[in-house]
Amino acid sequence: MPTGSGLFSTLPGNFFSPLVGANREHYGALLVLYYRLFQENAQGLEREQVIRSFTEYLGLHRNVLADEKADDLPGEAENTGNGDDKTPELNFGFPLPGSRDKPGGDNAGEAPDTRGAGDRALASLFLRRLVHTGWLSEETLSDYSRVINITPHGRPFFEALARVEEGLKTEYESHVVAIYSLLCGDAVEENGHYAVLNAHGSTQTLIDSLKVLSQSIKGHYDRLTAGAASPDISGILHLHYDLYAADILDGAYKRLKTSDNLSRYRPKIIKRVADLLENETWLNESARKLSRNNSLPQEDNRRRLQNMLEDIRDTLRAVDPLLEDIDRRNMLYSRSSVERVKALLEPDSTIAGKLGVLIKEIYREEKLGYKLAHRLHRVRTFARESLYHRYRRENAGFSREISPVDTEAMEREEAELLIRLGRQLGVRRITEWLDEQGGRKRLLFAGDLVKDEDSFIRFIYAVLYADSRPAFGYGIGEGAENSAENAAESSVRSGGYVLPAVVLRRKS
Repeated sequence: MPTGSGLFSTLPGNFFSPLVGANREHYGALLVLYYRLFQENAQGLEREQVIRSFTEYLGLHRNVLADEKADDLPGEAENTGNGDDKTPELNFGFPLPGSRDKPGGDNAGEAPDTRGAGDRALASLFLRRLVHTGWLSEETLSDYSRVINITPHGRPFFEALARVEEGLKTEYESHVVAIYSLLCGDAVEENGHYAVLNAHGSTQTLIDSLKVLSQSIKGHYDRLTAGAASPDISGILHLHYDLYAADILDGAYKRLKTSDNLSRYRPKIIKRVADLLENETWLNESARKLSRNNSLPQEDNRRRLQNMLEDIRDTLRAVDPLLEDIDRRNMLYSRSSVERVKALLEPDSTIAGKLGVLIKEIYREEKLGYKLAHRLHRVRTFARESLYHRYRRENAGFSREISPVDTEAMEREEAELLIRLGRQLGVRRITEWLDEQGGRKRLLFAGDLVKDEDSFIRFIYAVLYADSRPAFGYGIGEGAENSAENAAESSVRSGGYVLPAVVLRRKS
């Protein structure tokens, strides 16, 4: 059994050994092959079926396999009728069971036969190693049939290998739709604890996917600037159109820019999160149900639900800087790629290109500097005297006279600035205005606040401050708390304006 703490308190110590040896590529392929079969079958896979699939794969790749020894594997008494699986050691330098190669025979010196019992014995050896290292487990049923299963600790790694094998695809739409469906559907009312847990996981997956996309673009940019492409135009175009376009432009970045689910669903999700955070009954009931599953106190689960909801809200609000960074990095890569191609096609089209051509020619041809009338500086050729030296300040001839200051003009500008500052609708002035409207004694409805243009502008400021500044003295509610006649409406009309049906509440 695994010992210690951390990762290998659950995983066997030799769990990753098949994926670091000489045959790591083939062990990985066999694991993915098994996982595909496992997904296609409703029940466990019989050992014979696994051996048959492994045998077919290894028979196709026999010539590129490295030696595989079974010294560290426990002994196993197997009987397949012909002794094929009894293979304590396989060394491809010697004939294998079923091979046509015999010492001194007609086939001596040829490659070992890749068919028959030898491939089957090799498949059994690979399977035994995967069982021994903890990827798979073998079970004997009551009818004496042998079934190969996935170990519980190995399940996440199978999914990761399958995703890598088929190509990592970042589906931003599915994450956003999942969050919206979980929080804005009917299921959240009855099973809010499950909905919030899954929505929080999808939110983290969405952000992780965006971060991976940003780092992938950076990796391609580093490859371009580090000279991974050949120094000619074909190498840069290959890096751009064959690698970057296929991996980024036609894949993750295209799906990100062509999907409108993020912009369409994000406001609704944030609004729903605000409703759930203010719903004390729902929080208590969801925390009570969650306590049945994790055996934690209800108050701890309540705080946990609140923290996850706030994390979902804050994470979705912080997506915009990450999207801007992705756009910036994509633009930087495209511009750098185009400039490199342009520098190769038209090296003298810019001042920097002309200087580069000049320096290259001087470097290539000896004494060419004496022949060039470049007139860039006063010396005939490039030498130590060509370096730029900053003139000393005392020799620059600058005037030290201080121009007179118009004190009257400065006083006028200061007075105008104070007047402008006094007219600004800051947090203090808007709070005072809401207090004057009776906000300390009652709820303030949108239809009661807006009477004319001035009150409309103040109402807009009040809503913005309530939504974005925690220190603001008022919080914002929704239309269900408005007056009875417009409780079912999402907007109201007042003072000639169409307003969102919100209510402003004085914070305690």
